[in-house]
Amino acid sequence: MVMKNSNRLTLQYLASLVLLLFSLACAVNPVTKRTEFVLMSEQQEIEFGRQENPNILKKYGDYDSKTLQDYATQVGQKLARVSDRPDLVFHFRVVNSPVLNAFALPGGYVYVTRGLFAYINSEAELAGVIGHEIGHVNARHAVKQYTQAASYQLASGVLSIFVPQARNLGQLSDIIFVGISRGYSREYELEADQLGIKYAALAGYDPAGVQSFLTSLERVDKATNEKTYHGLFSTHPETKARIEKAIAEIKNNPSFSSQKFATMEGEYKNHIDGLLYGPDPKEGVVIKNVFRHPDLRIEITFPNDWKINNESDVLSASHPQKNYYIQMMMQDMGKRMTADQLARVIAQKNNLREISGSATRINGLEAYVGTYQGNVQQLGVIGIKGGFIIHGDKIYSLLGFCPAQEFKNAENFFTTTIYSFRELTLQEAEKIKPVRIRLYVVQKGDTFETIASKTGESREEAKTLALMNGFNVSDTPPVGKKIKVIEKE
Repeated sequence: MVMKNSNRLTLQYLASLVLLLFSLACAVNPVTKRTEFVLMSEQQEIEFGRQENPNILKKYGDYDSKTLQDYATQVGQKLARVSDRPDLVFHFRVVNSPVLNAFALPGGYVYVTRGLFAYINSEAELAGVIGHEIGHVNARHAVKQYTQAASYQLASGVLSIFVPQARNLGQLSDIIFVGISRGYSREYELEADQLGIKYAALAGYDPAGVQSFLTSLERVDKATNEKTYHGLFSTHPETKARIEKAIAEIKNNPSFSSQKFATMEGEYKNHIDGLLYGPDPKEGVVIKNVFRHPDLRIEITFPNDWKINNESDVLSASHPQKNYYIQMMMQDMGKRMTADQLARVIAQKNNLREISGSATRINGLEAYVGTYQGNVQQLGVIGIKGGFIIHGDKIYSLLGFCPAQEFKNAENFFTTTIYSFRELTLQEAEKIKPVRIRLYVVQKGDTFETIASKTGESREEAKTLALMNGFNVSDTPPVGKKIKVIEKE
């Protein structure tokens, strides 16, 4: 009986608290003008963006081009001024990543990767992309996503964790960054598309830029059999559906047909002449299954067909079907130690239990290779093959791991990768040059295949040239048209 009364009081307390929070957290959505329940004030939203912006720039890095940074800001500010939150101070950055993406933090921080710039073909398309991200911010999609997750936890009785006043803003990252890095729901993405069209038109850009850019993305999706940009998960609208919605949005707005809009294709292409394309050699390059870093002068060969991911703090590879992983991290040596001493320090720091191991040399470099056991949340108990290699004043930790019961099947992958580590010669390192976007005027008789061969690319790269210029590889580019090509320095 005491328990029943206690439960009743707890439920009454929760109900009262929910009603109190609802009364304190109602706000008018800047886009829909409807009153909504949100658990983050505008000031908290701005503070979150300000706090996380340095982390984004640290993770991706600023793209080193003042001209392109200023250009993105110029286009972005034109859109921000005609958007639904003109008083919000927006910040626009081009980040140094080769992937095709754009995203935004709450509070007005918008990022476009340099990789996406290579597949945009006019200022109107760029306006559609940036307008889409401004739309996410203005409609408070990240805030609403956070509120939905927080409300679920609140209903479950987990109170202090999700009440914004009771927690540091930095703790919101886990929820909000799901939307930032992976995109939002179908409803939110389509709304952002619609807002991108609206803002582009209000700023004087051809709203059909949104449609043409989405069409380019659809071609990339089909050609690579991968989802690009905001198409990573099944909850998102397919690119084709987004194109159809964009066409309908433009067609159903009578004011669009009576206005003169700017596309500014030439202006845009002149700004991206010289754009770095693909991996930045300063961060290392991946060619097929081989990673090379010209400054560190190292090379590693991963198993064929594994997916390789090169981030600023870790180089990783994963098996296409199985839970087999390889990660490499580098750190400066604080003081001179042997490879086996360093291996013990690193293993202890990462709670790895050594089963066996011995000092060795790998392609002339001092090393220690051992077998370990550990534990990770997603996989449980794991088997690990670790290689610890000294090169110059740095120690490289190469760890191959998988569920413990599969270790024998995966061990050869790990061992082969560890023993592939080698030092590049100075001549080999000097041959690793940046690849850049250049402009080319189509001549009579040109096809994408012949253009690829003229610029030193293989004929199979013709598909990439066609896609980045908004064509299919079977299309014939118009004579006299200025297109993007890829050239090595």
